[in-house]
Amino acid sequence: MTDRLRPILRGALTLAFLYFGLEKLLGLPAAVALYDALGFGQWPRYVTGTVETLGALALWTPFALPAAAVLIATMVVGFTAKTLLVGPPVLHIAILGVLTLILLLMDVRARTRRA
Repeated sequence: MTDRLRPILRGALTLAFLYFGLEKLLGLPAAVALYDALGFGQWPRYVTGTVETLGALALWTPFALPAAAVLIATMVVGFTAKTLLVGPPVLHIAILGVLTLILLLMDVRARTRRA
């Protein structure tokens, strides 16, 4: 079951992180407004967008997956904490973080079964 679920989860996470990452990097109005509301200026938008975009691509690279998952999870935790203080909705961010950690655990489990 998990062998069939892993590529589906990986594909869904890739699409989500590419969407949100490119939204930030391209400076779409919703992303700019969100970072204005956070009060840090726009530079974190570029950092977060870069992490999301590179993380989405790294989800398909076996040796980079653990680092990508840790970076994405760290970014999700930090962004969730900050937005909880400011007020924008955070449910989708938390869900993406949890799903990324689940994918990492599934991959680790699959590797240990093969070894």
